[in-house]
Amino acid sequence: MFSTVQCSFLFSLFLSLSSPILSSMPRNARISGKQFIETSTNATIVLRGPNIVVKGPPYLPSVDGEDACPQDVVDANCTANGNCTTCTTFTEGDVKHLKSRGWNVIRLGVVWAGAQPEDSDSLDPDFVKRLDAILSLCDREGIHVVLDNHGDMVGSAGCGNGVPMWFQQKAGPQYIGKPLETGFPYDIVPDLQIKKLQGYSYCGDNTTMWELHAGDPNYNLLNPCCQQMNSDNPGQLGYTKISQATMDYLVEEGPGRDAFVRYWRLMAEAVVNHPSAFAAELMNEPMSIRRRDMFDTWRACAEAINAVIPDMSVSITDTGEGAVIPAWVTKFFHGGEVLDKSTEEWIIKSTTLFYSWHWYGAPTTAKAVANVQAVANAWNVPTFLTEFGSCDAWIAAENANISYMYWHYSCYCNTGPSFGNRSVPQNTFGACLLGWAGGDVNKTCNSFERQL
Repeated sequence: MFSTVQCSFLFSLFLSLSSPILSSMPRNARISGKQFIETSTNATIVLRGPNIVVKGPPYLPSVDGEDACPQDVVDANCTANGNCTTCTTFTEGDVKHLKSRGWNVIRLGVVWAGAQPEDSDSLDPDFVKRLDAILSLCDREGIHVVLDNHGDMVGSAGCGNGVPMWFQQKAGPQYIGKPLETGFPYDIVPDLQIKKLQGYSYCGDNTTMWELHAGDPNYNLLNPCCQQMNSDNPGQLGYTKISQATMDYLVEEGPGRDAFVRYWRLMAEAVVNHPSAFAAELMNEPMSIRRRDMFDTWRACAEAINAVIPDMSVSITDTGEGAVIPAWVTKFFHGGEVLDKSTEEWIIKSTTLFYSWHWYGAPTTAKAVANVQAVANAWNVPTFLTEFGSCDAWIAAENANISYMYWHYSCYCNTGPSFGNRSVPQNTFGACLLGWAGGDVNKTCNSFERQL
């Protein structure tokens, strides 16, 4: 008979042989205090570049070919004829184009719904194959990559995108394929009431229409009720009962948060040998006001990621990634408004966190920069403007030595009337929804005067 010691030894040996051994390569960029630095030189860098985001199947561009993306053509004329044009690739030609403009980073969409379309302990192999190809290109060419779990207005079940359908079916099964509703307390805010959103009346309370394609991962593209509302990016979609049930399930302690943390652990494992992938932006514009739960969730994800890649930079952020908490509030509360004390202490002690934010018109750029700089000072973290459209934000970030990435390089989609109403997803690429237009491979703000 084996002794207890022998059994323990053999069990430990079995675990060591059966568990994958992941050795992390140092990231090409990392955090030092309130700055990002090049790992090879320890020199401070400001990161500048575009968003590369595909919001629908296959969720990532291919690297096939050598030519850079041409400028998108999306206007009233081609929309009327259904023959607008966009890009489906990110190639060596695009990297050369980025470098020629002085850009050194991309924000690459790694949409949860595309990366993990099923509730499993692995990522989709086709998605990982595309991701490997892009990151290998960036490794080789010295382009830094922020992995952006991109979503808008939560998930497909609520006409948004980002969170997988299987997750929303667990979070709010009673809402799947039903007319969208706004619940308390959001229903007391007129601008958040879904029934006042342009296009809602097309289906209204017609349950038969809402049931079409219910449960399909591409419900946001296929359901006619969604089609009437989600070309733009209306906030009302993020505060419906299904969207808020999803966010509550995701950020509250329990199986929902565990599934989200699992996703980010799997993503870290997938990129462990790609040093260009230096940062993880955990969730684009999270539509939740549960600040304490959100930051506890960011902590759980960051700890899981850094257990795999110790020097990977990880985002923390507020509702909608807005830079709206006034600087004086942050200074008074030291950034810890309603946070768990241990989480606040963890942030201050961390060496891998950055504060991500977006700017789309409010507050003024001067106030937005002051607000995020107050966060940086309170927590000793860098801030990163990971999405914006206006040159006001570009110039404000440049003047403050804040890293920034503009929205966006290309539409990366050909669904809907602008592209001839092709069959989804058989004959389409990406998803033209939720603020999809306006791709610009040549964006520049050099001719703009400073507007603060």
